[in-house]
Amino acid sequence: MQKNTESQIESSLLLGGQALRKRFSLKYGWIFLLLAFCVLWVMFSNPNIADHIVAKLAELKKVPTTEALIPTTRTLKGPTEPPKPTSFCSFHSVLPEDALELEFLKNYITWPETPSVPDNFSLTDTSHAAHSTFTILPRDGGGSWHVGDQLEVLIKINDFNGRPKKSGGDVVFARLHNPTVHAGVVGKVFDHHNGSYTAVFPLLWEGSAQVEVTLVHSSEAVTVLDRVNQEEPGRIFFQSLFHSGSVTEATNCNVCLKAPPEQLCNFTDTRTREPWFCYKPKTLKCEHRITHAFKGYVPQPTAKEAKLFQSGVNLKTSIQSSEPSRISILPKLKVLNETVPVNMS
Repeated sequence: MQKNTESQIESSLLLGGQALRKRFSLKYGWIFLLLAFCVLWVMFSNPNIADHIVAKLAELKKVPTTEALIPTTRTLKGPTEPPKPTSFCSFHSVLPEDALELEFLKNYITWPETPSVPDNFSLTDTSHAAHSTFTILPRDGGGSWHVGDQLEVLIKINDFNGRPKKSGGDVVFARLHNPTVHAGVVGKVFDHHNGSYTAVFPLLWEGSAQVEVTLVHSSEAVTVLDRVNQEEPGRIFFQSLFHSGSVTEATNCNVCLKAPPEQLCNFTDTRTREPWFCYKPKTLKCEHRITHAFKGYVPQPTAKEAKLFQSGVNLKTSIQSSEPSRISILPKLKVLNETVPVNMS
């Protein structure tokens, strides 16, 4: 009797288990089918994912199982880390929009061609402020000057012998001002590439106004400055001190250094990507840097070229006017409003 009872219980449990499996498969089977369909749909709708999976499977086939199971550590470069310089002054890749802006700025500040300065050049052939002149041109349409008009000034650059220059490229500064009323405006200077320039001023206030023209640099000085900058783009150089224990070393630093990357300490800002490099110290490491300071200028012009930078002669020197340099500005002309008769018919 007891054996019959046990066999009946076992049969009931077996039947219950079978019924439960059937109900589970019916209830949840469609969920697994739906998930499998979604995975297949994503793979075939996006070929990149499928290709990526196939490539990974191919890699796993090539790598032995024992190596594939070993976890590997890969150092990924951050998006703001600048790549290593590939050439002199090539610090990092430039975004396309930044490259366009750079070209725009370079074109905007492009300086006119300047005369060559050979080793045996003669100072008397260069621009000289004392022999140069400027003249206020008559008002367009004649008459008196009024607020709102435009003043034009013709500037002629001559050499030390008073001969007109045949080329442009001089750095000329012009301003119109009245110290009494603390008013002033800078003129826009146009280079005609033949030794003459035109400065244009808007007339913004009533009363008197004085024109002043300054020869900041001769065109020959610009040539020398351009050469020096090409030879040493930094011009100004800095130094950093490296210290560890009882050892202290100093090396030069700048945004641009003539050395391969392995000979430089790269201190480029990872956030702004502003480049900054120092020569590696001989014994210490880059992380041992403790200070940073300005140290001087390099290189210097030759003794003969230095004569192109004489204050009061051809460096920031006033050019005199050949005629009166002061004008009187009247109030702005009033525009009479015309009365238009109304047609009553």
